[in-house]
Amino acid sequence: MIQQFTDNLRQRYRASPLPAFLSWWSAELATLIPGSVRRRLMPPKPALWLVPSPGGDLRVWRVGDEPQVLDVFGAGEDLDLLRVRWREILSAFEDGRPEVRLCLPDDHVLALPVELPMAVENNLSEALGYQIDQLTPFRAEQVLFDHAVVRHDVAHGRIHVALRVVPQEQVDPLLERLRAIGIVAHAVDTLQSLDPPKPEGFNLLPESRRPHYVHARARMNAAFAGVLLVVLALIMAQSLILRERSVVRLEAAAERLRDEAREVAELQSELEESLLAANFLAERRDRQPAAVELLAEVTRRLPDDIWLQRFQLQDGELTVQGLTEGSQRVVGLLGESPLLESPEIRGMINIDPATGKERFTTTAAVVSAPVDEAQGDDS
Repeated sequence: MIQQFTDNLRQRYRASPLPAFLSWWSAELATLIPGSVRRRLMPPKPALWLVPSPGGDLRVWRVGDEPQVLDVFGAGEDLDLLRVRWREILSAFEDGRPEVRLCLPDDHVLALPVELPMAVENNLSEALGYQIDQLTPFRAEQVLFDHAVVRHDVAHGRIHVALRVVPQEQVDPLLERLRAIGIVAHAVDTLQSLDPPKPEGFNLLPESRRPHYVHARARMNAAFAGVLLVVLALIMAQSLILRERSVVRLEAAAERLRDEAREVAELQSELEESLLAANFLAERRDRQPAAVELLAEVTRRLPDDIWLQRFQLQDGELTVQGLTEGSQRVVGLLGESPLLESPEIRGMINIDPATGKERFTTTAAVVSAPVDEAQGDDS
């Protein structure tokens, strides 16, 4: 079940435009890196092309900027000798074992253009397998085939596919001979040209018969790159964690400072209110004479035959109550004081039955000194 899912996923990936894009993108990026660094960091995949000739000989080509023939395995040569020569060829590769690709000449392969509905693109291999007997004189189990999507016709909902088909009876003897020499073919491809050979990039082997190839140097570089990415991720995560901790610590310190600032502001407000209250009382005290001074003034102004029973100073108003003969004269006496103004009789005047004198209540406003005068006195 898992293998089937993996195969389907691999087929969908190959049928998508993503491989072509990644190949183009990596090639464009590679041009930005100096050649010496590129060969060290991204060495080309070692590869060998095996090209059979009509006479049964097998030419071994080494892939590179200029492909070159390393050896020719004759059709009648001893297998033990061929194995030794093959091992010598493999030992010359310093970046790991090469990918071996058996390249069939075009006269061995049937090339067909196929047009199919776009809906079958996700299962293109199965769809082509069902139509092999309609497209070729062979049944599906008699041939090896591979395909590549050439063009998408979105307007008509069609895809154009390049199909390569070869009978198994032509490929199996070649594969048997390779196995006898000790050669494992990772792919069976077709050729665009013969000299020098130029494979088309197909792999006619079915998924179940394709040996897994690993580019050792690339895998090691990928492992190093993965470790580097993990280290960078850890460093970035650590930086973010430290930054988060610093932010939390700074926010806590800022909150404490804000609390202290609020406490200072509250204390300052209380101090200002206390100073205002104290200044108000002091100002009021400076602007108005003291109660003792007023009592002494009233005592001086009123003669001895006037008896005071009540003396009250409240909100800048003086109230005196007592007994006298002729209470109207109290108003005149208090009006002569420079500390009092607007004296008047308050309420009814009654006769005290015990003494026969008039009971009076007189009020007067206390004279307030100007503010600047009061301040000048203080100074």
